Amino acid sequence: MANESKNILQRGLEYMHEPFSGFIRAQTTSSLFLLLSTILALWWANSAYSSTYLDLVHTPIGIFLGDVELRSSLKHIINDGLMVIFFLLIGLEIKREVLAGDLAKPENRRMLIICAIGGMILPATIYTLFNWGLDSQIGWGIPMATDTAFALGVLTIVRKYIPASLLAFIVGLAIVDDVGAILVIALFYTQEISVIYLFSACSLITFLAVANYAGVRQPIFYIIIGIATWWMMLMSGVHATVAGVAIALTVPARPKLASAQSLDKAKTTISSLQQEIEEVDVLGSQEDHKQVLEVRDLAEHAGTPLRRWEDVLHLPVALFILPLFALTNAGVVFSFSSFIDSLQYPVGLGIIFGLVVGKFIGISGACWLGLHYKIGKLPKGVNIQHIIGASLIAGIGFTMSTFIATLGFDGQPEHLHNAKTSILVASVMSAFLGALYLRFIGSNKRKK
Repeated sequence: MANESKNILQRGLEYMHEPFSGFIRAQTTSSLFLLLSTILALWWANSAYSSTYLDLVHTPIGIFLGDVELRSSLKHIINDGLMVIFFLLIGLEIKREVLAGDLAKPENRRMLIICAIGGMILPATIYTLFNWGLDSQIGWGIPMATDTAFALGVLTIVRKYIPASLLAFIVGLAIVDDVGAILVIALFYTQEISVIYLFSACSLITFLAVANYAGVRQPIFYIIIGIATWWMMLMSGVHATVAGVAIALTVPARPKLASAQSLDKAKTTISSLQQEIEEVDVLGSQEDHKQVLEVRDLAEHAGTPLRRWEDVLHLPVALFILPLFALTNAGVVFSFSSFIDSLQYPVGLGIIFGLVVGKFIGISGACWLGLHYKIGKLPKGVNIQHIIGASLIAGIGFTMSTFIATLGFDGQPEHLHNAKTSILVASVMSAFLGALYLRFIGSNKRKK
């Protein structure tokens, strides 16, 4: 019983430390399931069963309460509903990185920000140049994004050729990238805005922030108010996924008790547990059970809601939400002619050159400027050659790019089809070039 209590406390204290390795494992798992779902969607949409795929994606799902009817297609439920949870997880990761990760160090933060800005502005500019004055110009935000899961999945393939700190750099870069993409969605991909609903959503977010400051830590409180905030944001006209990030920023990030204080209290409780095992029945005494629960509560107080929420959400997002998003959004009719079209039409050219060339020049160029003018520093063991490889891999924009494409080209099926095809082509090219380059420089370094 005492050993069980010690293990509970140890798990609770470990909750606050070394989150990055768990994050990498979750992202690697996510990239595998994303890849499988993407392949399945592409096969399904291009097979003899393509009609069943379209039927599934556009299947209406609804709730009927008397005269009140809430109905939408499966695709919209995933994009406007489940993807909010994905953005909630992104928001939690952003907050953790700013408070205790690479973004907490000023010199690292400056370098990541300048690299991310370069990796957003140049791709958007390239796309705009290809689509200037056309109705497809609205898609300029598509090549700005980086898919964290797929990028880390590619990096793990060449992991033995790169320093571990490069993984942390690409995560930080993708997180800053996500912040930019979220701002773009909120500011430029929002149509009609209802001021009343938007004000209500902002009021609820403020209420959550005040509750955090007041010490409210019960998950059910944040869940109920969070659902109301999502609904208000959805009705306001601002894309509901923005609510996920806003809610995440209000989640408590500090433990209720300091680690040392929790340890002292737990030691006192453990020392009072019964030592005569033969006098305890198979279920344990009632008093011992209460003390074990007390140690469990102490371990929970030593952790933070932010870390617990991250741990709880990682697997559902990796195994369920993102694969579902890929399954319902990646099913484009793909052929050699559609590939040629993506290289001829302005939408495809803008996306491919934006992701493959724009990310590469934007990130590596910004990094060189940052080092040259001593604006920031790279992580230990990482050099400009590694950043060149990472900038190529950053051209994998699958999830967020596809998401922005569905917003920008809603009601324009031809542009949307061309955009999805180009995103796939650009992501494959970026993954191949980045992995090949990092393996090449890693192999040369080993030979020396």
